[in-house]
Order: sequence, then structure tokens, then C-alpha cells
Amino acid sequence: MAKDYYETLGVAKSATQDEIKKSFRSLARKYHPDTNPDNKEEAEAKFKEISEAYEVLSDENKRRMYDQTGRVDFGSGRSDFTWQDFSHFNDFSDLGDIFRNIFGGNFGFGAGSDFSSGFGRQEENLDLVTNLRVNLEEAYYGASKSIKYRRNETCSHCKGTGSDDGKLSTCSVCNGTGQQRIVQGQGFFRMVSVTVCNTCGGRGKIPSKPCSTCKGIGSVPVTENLEIKIPKGSPDRLRLRVKGKGQSNFGRTGDLFVILNIQEPSGMRRMNDDIYLQSEISFPEAALGAEREISIFKEKLTLRIPPGTQPGEIIRIKNAGMPHVNGHGSGDVLVEARLVVPKHLSQSQKELIAKFGEENGKKHSWFK
Repeated sequence: MAKDYYETLGVAKSATQDEIKKSFRSLARKYHPDTNPDNKEEAEAKFKEISEAYEVLSDENKRRMYDQTGRVDFGSGRSDFTWQDFSHFNDFSDLGDIFRNIFGGNFGFGAGSDFSSGFGRQEENLDLVTNLRVNLEEAYYGASKSIKYRRNETCSHCKGTGSDDGKLSTCSVCNGTGQQRIVQGQGFFRMVSVTVCNTCGGRGKIPSKPCSTCKGIGSVPVTENLEIKIPKGSPDRLRLRVKGKGQSNFGRTGDLFVILNIQEPSGMRRMNDDIYLQSEISFPEAALGAEREISIFKEKLTLRIPPGTQPGEIIRIKNAGMPHVNGHGSGDVLVEARLVVPKHLSQSQKELIAKFGEENGKKHSWFK
């Protein structure tokens, strides 16, 4: 794993949510930049590390993905923290500092000041998300899949500036700040909404002469063809990041996130990293035991049926299931025994079965 979030928060992998929250609160107080004025940069870096760890481990879905794959993609990078998560801090100024350190920008929140609902300059989310259908065999072996999608690419003529001659001037609407502030309310509490400037799109500058190719937008639409590497053992809904293949806007480019939709074949089901299927066995095989060959995709496996196998019993073939993604080893193949009773018997077969029943103290009046 690139990052050990459990180690960052100083908790065990079996830690409860209360233990994780308690540890985070303690570390947040310790590394709050305001309590470390002589070492503020290092404190801010540490605070961001523990905040990222808490974001993952406090969310059951993210924690499950992290435990299984060793990573969690954050998409646009926004956090899922709630106000309640910070209720242990003393006053509003602490909250402002915490949100500023997590999200960046100039989040203002203090006694006697404006209550700002913005996070400073809000930039457009340039990330793209697409779904990719993958069958279970491709996830088992790993594969390369082609995808085709549309995105905006940086304009080659103006190099993303949006200006035909490369010259930019300060936006007269936002005075170069890239944001517009809307104040609502009066008296002690005022709500200040900070939004992206509609005129300059948050850049603070506008082209003196719009680009003839992109019309001042800074990007042009293109059709992208990509080869996506599917890791061995990929779970359903795994999100793969392709850096620099999202939308482009005025020199900034987001990432592409590919979400895998794993399709299971008929008669086969994935259970974590185990593969479950059913196999028909005869009464002699169930009673006496036997060996037979079964197939998992291109793999030939030996199914060893123990003597006395009961209908519905699970026979396990170890280390033949899905590979552990980003790890070593594999899950198992679980085979449910389905006993098949023949509908048509020869006379000799009937006699043998009747004799077997008699030896077990049972006679059948219908047999002749």
C-alpha cells in the first residue's frame, strides 16, 4: 500500500469507528497549524495526512475499498466531512482554520465576521467519469480494453489562453480575483456566497482578442481513444484514474476516471475473491468419492469429491479463484455439489439399488 491510513491515525486495522474518530480528534488538535506557529508548514502537511486518512476510514464504503485494494481514488479531491466531525473544536475560528487547511482557499468563519459559505476561488471540476463493461474472465486474467469518448483538449493555436495574440487583460467584473461575492442577510450574521466569476471563468483575466480557433474558450472538442489496463482480480466498481485525460480549460486539465462494471457469466458468481459455481454429481460419486475435471475460464481444475458428499455441500479448491488485486495469492473456487438422480434405470440398476436399500433395512413395495 502506498499509504497506511491506519498507521497515520495510530489505530489497528480492527479499530471501531469511535476509536478512529477519537484518534483523529486527538491528532487534529495536536497538529492544528495554529497550535504549531513555529512549525506551521510541517503541521499543515501532517494535518492534511490525518484528514485524508480519516476521510477514508470513517466511510465504510471507502474503508472497504481501501482494505481490499490498498487505495481509494478521490475524484475531484473534495472531502466528505460533516460539521459534526469537528464539534470538539472550541470556536468558530478553529472551524475556519480546519476547513481552510483541508479545502484550501480563504474560508472565513469567525465571531464578529462574515459567515462565508464559499471556499475561496472555486475552480471548475475538469474530471470526467465513464463506465467500462468488463467480463469476469477479463478481470480474472487482466486485460487491455479500448474506450472512446469526447473531451475538451487545450487549443493548440492559443495554447489554452483563449487569446488570438496571447494578450490578456484584467477582468473588470471581478477585478482579477476570479470570484464574485454575494452578501445576504444583515446585522451580526451575514451569508457570503463566493462563486466563480461568470465573465472570466475564475481566471481573473480575459483575452484582448478571442482566439479564432476556440472562440476564446481555450479548448476544443476532440474524440479520444484510449487503451485501459484492467488489473488482475479487479473488483466490481473499481475506479481507475487516467491522469491528464479529463477536460481542459485555460491551461488546466483534469483526469479521467474509469469505473469498471464486472459482468458475471451464467452459472458463476463472484463472492469477494472467491468464485462460486455448481456441479452435478451422481449418487456413486457422492457415496464413494471421485475425481473429475472442471473448467474455470481457460484453467483446468481437479474437483476431488470426498466419499459421503451430501447434496448442497461445498467443495473448496484452494487458490484457484480471483487473484488478489495489487497483492499476492488468490481466492478459492467454491463448488456446490448438486446430486443428480436418474429418471430412467435399467432392470439391473433397479435390482442393485433395491438390494442396497434392503441392506440398509428398507424395502420398496413398488419394485418388481
